[in-house]
Amino acid sequence: MVVAQCLVDIRLFGINSLKEKRRVTKSLTTRLRRNFGLSCAEIAAHDTWGRLVLGMAVVSNQGNHARELLERAVVWIEDNVDGQVLDYQIDIIS
Repeated sequence: MVVAQCLVDIRLFGINSLKEKRRVTKSLTTRLRRNFGLSCAEIAAHDTWGRLVLGMAVVSNQGNHARELLERAVVWIEDNVDGQVLDYQIDIIS
């Protein structure tokens, strides 16, 4: 069994309040769960309007599969969020 985790640092464009940020965050995490079967949550920068740090995790029986799934999720975020992925890091835990 392998656990893979990913931290994604995102700059959000056009966010003017924490309420807007929470709406975007909830929508994003719901779609990531539905489309990729990931566990995900906002893990840092909670009170910063234009920044979102997401933590995502998946359990798999193959490390390569888990890494590919998380990499596809990051690409999906880049294509579906009005913002910019600043950085991301994937860790595989055996």
